[in-house]
Amino acid sequence: MTDFNPQQARKIVTDLGRTQLLIDGALKKFSMLTTDVIDAFSDAKLNDAAGQPALEELAEGFKTFVEGRRNFVNAHKMLIDMKQDSNLRAVEIGCDPGPLCPWIAPESKLELVA
Repeated sequence: MTDFNPQQARKIVTDLGRTQLLIDGALKKFSMLTTDVIDAFSDAKLNDAAGQPALEELAEGFKTFVEGRRNFVNAHKMLIDMKQDSNLRAVEIGCDPGPLCPWIAPESKLELVA
């Protein structure tokens, strides 16, 4: 069993979350950039053939970001597996319940309503 330092594990979890937000933010910006480019081509009445190479390059760049995101998610899953096989197995260090942290049962909260 691997013996991880809980403080380092918490830092990794924080960095994972921040990095995921940055990757998703970059993908959103990339989508907006593509929309803006298409709008600019349309406003300039650029013929389709002239703008096609630039759109293809943008699409390839977006695909690269999505592939990188997949690699990041796969690495995240591997880190979760490593945690499960370590001294931190039963220690909650910041992962919200969801597809990457399925072993955490979401808590049901009762709320008093009038």
